[in-house]
Amino acid sequence: MKLFPLLSIFLLTFGLSGCILINEDKSFAWPEVTESECNFDNNKNLTCSPFLDGFDVPHMSAIHPENDELWIIDLNGLILSWDGFSLFKVANLSFLISNCHFEQGLLGFAFDENFNSTNQVLLSYVKKGPCDGDNESNLFLASAIIDNSGILNISSITIIQEIYQPYRNHNGGYLQSIGDNKYLWGIGDGGGSLDPHSNGQDTSTPLGTIQLFSFIDNEIYPVRGETNSDSLVLHNGLRNPWRFDFDNNNRLWVTDVGEKCWEEVNLLLINESANLGWPEREGLHKVHSNGYTHENGTCYYDEDAPPASNDFTDPISSYIHDGGNCSITGGFWMNWGPKSLQDGYLYGDFCTGSMWILREIEGIWTDEYIGSFQGMIVGFGRGLSDEILIFTWDGSIYSLN
Repeated sequence: MKLFPLLSIFLLTFGLSGCILINEDKSFAWPEVTESECNFDNNKNLTCSPFLDGFDVPHMSAIHPENDELWIIDLNGLILSWDGFSLFKVANLSFLISNCHFEQGLLGFAFDENFNSTNQVLLSYVKKGPCDGDNESNLFLASAIIDNSGILNISSITIIQEIYQPYRNHNGGYLQSIGDNKYLWGIGDGGGSLDPHSNGQDTSTPLGTIQLFSFIDNEIYPVRGETNSDSLVLHNGLRNPWRFDFDNNNRLWVTDVGEKCWEEVNLLLINESANLGWPEREGLHKVHSNGYTHENGTCYYDEDAPPASNDFTDPISSYIHDGGNCSITGGFWMNWGPKSLQDGYLYGDFCTGSMWILREIEGIWTDEYIGSFQGMIVGFGRGLSDEILIFTWDGSIYSLN
């Protein structure tokens, strides 16, 4: 495994805001970081290999649009470039971002589609604020310029949008380029247990949404023609859309992290809005005031689920918090990578390391269990040679071929 020295900034531990552990009194508790290893028991003849380690919490990557480089984003604010032989530090934004909570930090990154002429990148992060008292750390969308030496010019950072965060968790923050200068930006429900302000169903707030915008000349614009205050909102009723991807048919795959019972995969259209139901529904079920999908404080199984009303769009797949599963991690639509995983949506679980591929078989979306990775999965990436990268909570990156 390739080991490199990082600056000694701070040690973050990280969670994906699902119901990871519950104490006997049903209060929330975070799990301990477990050491990952390349012991992937799978049924697809996939080979797991150590890729890189020594990070804090690496959670996403992006392939440089011009150079043969993989840019790796760490929650602590570091951006590093990997050319297959060595790592190069592109930016250290630790002075800018908040790490008061496990779910804060540098959350999203995207290259400007016109990078060859603008040298701009988009950043999504929770800005630094005091760790004591009320939350004063909001979610920011910003742009920055990469100079000719390949370093992010700190003085060029420009704030484009600020989203008020009432609590420290459920920030979302993922960025996805979808072509034609259009981008998606995921925003969590603002935090707090069970969305206490029902932001997911409040169309006057950007919280609990996926936003769609055009980025041109360092400004963002609505895509869908509306001019009202929620003109950037594409989908709402989300709890914490940690990852999403789009497929060959321009359908949007969204993994939304659950609370106490269900993790879900949603299949949506980019040009048609949908309400996913949170906090009234989780998975296929009504959420009761106790946070569970049963009034008695337990979780209903799918066969007990009533159909969604016409107001909500149900997920095409969901799994229960059972057997150690706790929090969904997406994920890619696999039109690349190992042939045995192509033509399906890849996702995993943070706590158990279990991985699945979701495919349409004879008109029915069917989950196939791939195997279990021995580590806590915080994200997936695409390598320079189309290998699947697995980012782990203990700071390591592995590859699957």
